[in-house]
Amino acid sequence: MKITTTWRATAATVGLALAATGIAASASTAAPSRQAETGVDDTYLQDSLGLPEQTVIETVTYDRFQWLLRQEGQFAFVIGSLTDNDFKAQAQQVDAAAKAANVSTVYWFDPNLTGQSGDKSLDTRNPGTINLHANSQALFGQIWLNVIGQSLGNGVKSEPKVANGNGDAVIITFDDAVVNDSVDPAWDFREDTQAVSSTANVFFTFDKDHTVEGVADKIIDWVDLGKEPTDNPAEIAAAIAAVPGGGAAIDAITEFKWWQAENNRVQAKQHKNDPALIKRWGGDVLVDEDAADGWNVEQLTYPELLHVLNKKTTTQFAILFGGTWCPNTRAVIKYVNQEAVDNGVKVYNFDLVLDGGKVNQANQGTNPIHVRDNAYNSNGTITDFRPSWVYGDVVRTYFRNLVTAYDPHAGGSNRVSYFPGGNLDAFPDVVRKLQVPFLIGYERGTGTNPSGSAVKRQWIRQSSDSVTGLPYFEEYMTNWEFTGPAEQLGLAFPIPADESTLSPGDKGALDNARAKLAFANEAKAKLGDFFKGLPGAVVSTQKVTAPAVSYGKASKVTVAIEGLYGRVPSGNVTLKVNGKTYTSAISNHAAVFTTAKLKPGSYSYTLTYAGNDEVKPFTKTGTLTVNKVAAKSVKGAVKTAPTTKKSGKYTVTVTQPSGLTKATGKVTVTLKKGSTTKKVTGKLSSGKVTVSVPKLAKGTWKVTVKYQGDKNYKASSATGKSVVVK
Repeated sequence: MKITTTWRATAATVGLALAATGIAASASTAAPSRQAETGVDDTYLQDSLGLPEQTVIETVTYDRFQWLLRQEGQFAFVIGSLTDNDFKAQAQQVDAAAKAANVSTVYWFDPNLTGQSGDKSLDTRNPGTINLHANSQALFGQIWLNVIGQSLGNGVKSEPKVANGNGDAVIITFDDAVVNDSVDPAWDFREDTQAVSSTANVFFTFDKDHTVEGVADKIIDWVDLGKEPTDNPAEIAAAIAAVPGGGAAIDAITEFKWWQAENNRVQAKQHKNDPALIKRWGGDVLVDEDAADGWNVEQLTYPELLHVLNKKTTTQFAILFGGTWCPNTRAVIKYVNQEAVDNGVKVYNFDLVLDGGKVNQANQGTNPIHVRDNAYNSNGTITDFRPSWVYGDVVRTYFRNLVTAYDPHAGGSNRVSYFPGGNLDAFPDVVRKLQVPFLIGYERGTGTNPSGSAVKRQWIRQSSDSVTGLPYFEEYMTNWEFTGPAEQLGLAFPIPADESTLSPGDKGALDNARAKLAFANEAKAKLGDFFKGLPGAVVSTQKVTAPAVSYGKASKVTVAIEGLYGRVPSGNVTLKVNGKTYTSAISNHAAVFTTAKLKPGSYSYTLTYAGNDEVKPFTKTGTLTVNKVAAKSVKGAVKTAPTTKKSGKYTVTVTQPSGLTKATGKVTVTLKKGSTTKKVTGKLSSGKVTVSVPKLAKGTWKVTVKYQGDKNYKASSATGKSVVVK
C-alpha cells in the first residue's frame, strides 16, 4: 500500500489544536525522496472499539500519558480498558460527544497494559488481580499510583527514589497532604471510599494549572462512564463545556514533542543536568528541526502491537524496539526518523519496559516491568516475578526466525525464559533475547498462522567466524556522543590539533573513542541500507567455508549469506558434489552441509539458492579437497628365511584406519648387512604382498620397508623384522 507521512486518523485536526495551544505546527511536510511499499495499520480503533474511520480518540502509552499530564494546556482524556465489555460503547459516546463539541483529540490510556484478561491481565489499577508474586503486583500497582500522586488524585505521594539520580525510579507513599484535585475529586485516597471504583472507565478534562479559590483542581470535570450510561453524552458535553473556551480550546500535542522532551530530559539527567557535561556528551538529542519534514515514528501500546503483528498481509511493517529510557535508542532515534521520512516509511515503536522506565529504574534485573527478561528474579527464587510472556509469546509466535547477538543455548541472561500465556502451570519456554534498539521489517503473511520467516530484514551487524565460517551478530548499540555532534566524543579533554601532545593514557582513550565512532557511523550507514532496501529482493554476498579434510572424515561446507539492506534469506540451499545432491535449510543467515565421506582428491561443487522475496537466487562454485592420510601401520615379517643356497619369502602388510579402503601400491624391501644392500619390490593386494628374497650371505640382515603410497594413503616406511641367514 502507498502511504503518506500523515499517520494517525486524528492528525488532520492537530493543526487546529496546536494553534490553540501556542505550539507551532511544523512547515508543510516535504515529500519523501521515495515512496516505499510498507504497511500502515489505520484500523486498530475501528477493530477494537468500533470507532469510525475519522475519530478524535488517540491511544497513548503510559510513558506519554504521564508526560502529557505534566504539560501546559487543557486536555481531554478517557481512561478505560479493552477488557471491559462496556468500554467499546462508552468510547463511541466519548468520540461522538467530543466531535460535536469541536474537540480535536481525546487521549485514551488503558491502565491494563496488555488490554487482556485472565492470566494475561496487567491491570495497574487492580494489581492484586495480576498473576504474579505480591512483590511484582506492588510494583505494577505503583504505575497507576504514580499518576495519581503526580497529577490525578489525592492522598498519594510520588517522589524520586534517589534525588538527582540517573534513573526515574519513584517511592510511593500515602500522604493526606497531597491534593491535586480539590473540588469533587474522582480519585481520593484520603477517603475510605473513592468517587470512582478501581474498575471504572472515566472521561475527564484536565489542566495541571487549573485552580479553584487558590487551590489545585487539576481535573476540571469528570464522568464515570459506567454509572449512568444513558447520561454519558450530556455529562461528557458538560465536562468539555467546563473547560475555559470549550471544546475548541482543548489542546493536542504532537507525538514528536513527547519524543523530543523525554529524550532530551533523560539525556540531561544521565549527565547530572550539568550544562558542561551535557555539552561534552553531545547536547540535546532532538531539536525542532528534526521534525521539520515530519515525524514518522509512532509508539504503540501492547494491544496495538499485536494488531499490527496479526495483520494478514504480504506488506511489510517497520518495527523498532526501544524507549526513551535507553541511551542506545536515543543515539539513533533521530536517524531512524530521518530515513523513515526520506523513504516514506512509517516506523512503529514498542517499548519493552511497559512504563517507559518511569517507576522502577528501567533496565535492571529488579524491575518486573521490563518484560524482555527471565520470568524469575535475579536470584532465581521467585518464578512468577516478571510477565516475560509479554515478550516471549510475541517472539515465539511472530518472530520465529529472529537473529540476535545472544545465543539462547548459552542459558542464563542470554535468553528469555517465560510461562506461555502467563500460565504459571504451563511448561516454561525459552526464546531469543534481543537488545535495543532493534529494528526489523515484519510481514505476517496471509495464512492461518504467522509465517515462520515473518522477519524479512533486520538492522543488525553480521560478521563471520574466521574458523567455522558461521555468521554471528551484534546489535547496533551505540551512544549519542558518537552519533551526535559531540566534538569531544565524550572525552574529558578537548582533542588537540597536535595529538602528539597527548599523554599515552589520553591517546589510548582517544583511539578507543574513535573505534566507537566508526561503529556508530556504520550503524547509521546500515540504517540507510535498511530503509533504502524496502522492499524487494537484493543481490546477496556469500562467504563459503569448505576446509580441507583428511580421508575418512566427512567434508563440511558452510555458506553464510548476507543480504544488503538487512534482507533475511530463507528457504533451502542445495549442494551438488561427486554426483550427489544435498539440501540444507537456511538458519541464521547460513546453510550448513555435511557430505558423505569422500576419497582423497579434489571435487568440484555447486551451491544453488533459488531465492525468496528478499534475496535473489545465486549459484556458487568451488572445490572440496580431501587429503590422503597415513597408513595405520607398515609391517614386514619373514615368511620363509633364505639361505646361502636358496631364496626365501618376505611378507609386507600395510594396514589402514578402520573402515577405510585397503591399501594398494608398491612396496620396496631393503635388506642390508654391512656395506651390502639388496632391494626387492612388490605390489600390494588388499594391503598385503609377499616378495621373493634372494639367497643371501650368512648373518643377520636388517630390513627397511618403504611403502610408496597410493591414491588414498601417503608414502611411509618402517623397520621390518630382520632376516637371519644360516
